[in-house]
Amino acid sequence: MNFNNQDDLDEILLKYNFAKKILDSEVDILVSEYCFNHGYNPVEHIKSRIKTIDSAVNKLVKKGYSVNLDNLVRHVHDMVGVRIVCSFVSDVYDIVEMLKSSKNFIVREESDYIKKPKDTGYSSYHINVLVPIHLQGKTEYIEAEIQIRTVAMDCWASLDHKLRYKFPGDLPKNLEQEMIECAYEISEIDDKMQKINEHINSYSDD
Repeated sequence: MNFNNQDDLDEILLKYNFAKKILDSEVDILVSEYCFNHGYNPVEHIKSRIKTIDSAVNKLVKKGYSVNLDNLVRHVHDMVGVRIVCSFVSDVYDIVEMLKSSKNFIVREESDYIKKPKDTGYSSYHINVLVPIHLQGKTEYIEAEIQIRTVAMDCWASLDHKLRYKFPGDLPKNLEQEMIECAYEISEIDDKMQKINEHINSYSDD
């Protein structure tokens, strides 16, 4: 299979579309149930998307793989992506447990980049799931990536992406270090906001 076969490409894009719709619906139901059970909405906003073919090609090339649909399916694990942005760090972990409790998809892998950020300073919690779809009488599992992060983490990640996109090539070491320092400062803000939230909650409990 390669990208020159339009029928094969259309079929896999249809499967990704199905998986996205199923995942969107399941996440919405899980969050609504959480809100009902706890009387509190920990989610600021949710975004979902299917990665563009151009972006997928760039990822394959960067990883050193040949550009074909087999490698697209095997090595681009975030063709279907959902991002859940929460208010506080504790909310992130509550949402992670909520997602892992779902019986409507299978957790394939998870990575905690909050407790152990990437070298760039990037923080988030990633869960890769397998979403069952039904097509032509068969059940197939499509991989998707769910990112859960705070508003502060999302702000840093968004600005980091924009700055790197603008700059031709890799960032110079001094700018890279400044971005890492910004990530540390944002992490400190998250910690402070978490403590303030816990303090306010203690008054509410009293």
